[in-house]
Amino acid sequence: MTAADVDADELARAIADHELEVHVQPQIDLASGDVVAVEGLSRWTHPRLGPIPPAEFVALAEASGIIHDLGLFALRECCRIGRDWRLRGIELAVAVNVSPLQLQTDRFFDELERQLAESGLPPADLIVEVTEAERIEDYAVVAGRLDIIQQWGVAVSIDDFGSGHSSIDRAVAVHARELKLDRSLVAAGDWASVGDAVTVAKESGMRVVAEGVETREQLDRVTAAGCDRAQGYYIARPCQPAEFEDWLRSFVR
Repeated sequence: MTAADVDADELARAIADHELEVHVQPQIDLASGDVVAVEGLSRWTHPRLGPIPPAEFVALAEASGIIHDLGLFALRECCRIGRDWRLRGIELAVAVNVSPLQLQTDRFFDELERQLAESGLPPADLIVEVTEAERIEDYAVVAGRLDIIQQWGVAVSIDDFGSGHSSIDRAVAVHARELKLDRSLVAAGDWASVGDAVTVAKESGMRVVAEGVETREQLDRVTAAGCDRAQGYYIARPCQPAEFEDWLRSFVR
């Protein structure tokens, strides 16, 4: 089933009724082999239709204006997950995806400040992943806000680099600390482009995360290219936080 089978009202109700949940997918440090972070990923299992693909319900949310509610749900859950883990001795950074539409309102930045204060999650344990940066209309205002939250200690990551949705110049402009290579580069085996992106990112002081790593060969390739971190099915699939904790206890580097 797809988001075409549901409407915006159903999605709004699902968010309000806590029908959605956040799953997590780990990232490993390629030098040490340690798990260092997770990405929070929103998931929606419709009571009648079953799982709705994330890309489709996110598109529905953006088209209908519900993206602000969906994004705040994800932010709150990621802060809660990070806080709960720290209380149990699991100290990992948690990344949350942010729509460019969210970045153009005061609401997101006000809620980010509130959630950090209420959850007690250290800002250094939160990563804001900015997607499709070219869709931001007033980039100067957004860049200023992103710079401020980095002064708070929250890291900004430029997502989907290499897919045509992100600009290295804009990553530099907001002083982003991280560049995430789009999975399409890894899937295509475009190691020359991976190497070029790593070189430019490192010159700008950014760490590089390779997404979509699904085989041992791909892991070796992104390591050789100079990437700092990797994420993908070869390491682990997204899962519920409790399942992740079980996986983490048995993880072997």
